[in-house]
Amino acid sequence: MINWSDPSSKVTEHFCVGECLYLNSWHCYHIPSEVEKQNLIKTCQVLEKIREIVKQPISIHCFIRPAKVNCPSSPHHGQNYNAFVGGSSQSAHLRGNAADWDCGEDCDQVRAELLPFLKKLNIRMENLQGSTWIHIDTFAPKPNRFFKP
Repeated sequence: MINWSDPSSKVTEHFCVGECLYLNSWHCYHIPSEVEKQNLIKTCQVLEKIREIVKQPISIHCFIRPAKVNCPSSPHHGQNYNAFVGGSSQSAHLRGNAADWDCGEDCDQVRAELLPFLKKLNIRMENLQGSTWIHIDTFAPKPNRFFKP
């Protein structure tokens, strides 16, 4: 059972609640809705499969970036974190359906390694050549699985 109020509680074998909910720029943890919880679980499960493919630990940059932060103890409660960090108004991060991450390897090479698996994993991946992170999302994948943001 996942304890969503404990940052160290495991969502999956290698990913924990704290990674999913921490809003780095505001130094607080978002309290997720039931829908967001299910989306985060699904995203973590996909990342577990990706971890097997790349044969490397994954370091999370961000998961959820809510439009309305639920963190009553923060001065940012109710504010739009996604807008604050410059995210798209249609971002899959808004609902917990995305993750930005790296595995310590060249991200362009890792993206090339993952391309053949996008359809099987039912995910999309941003084509961000030269970036220091990889974006994947599980929200309503479209035919264009490797896309420009």
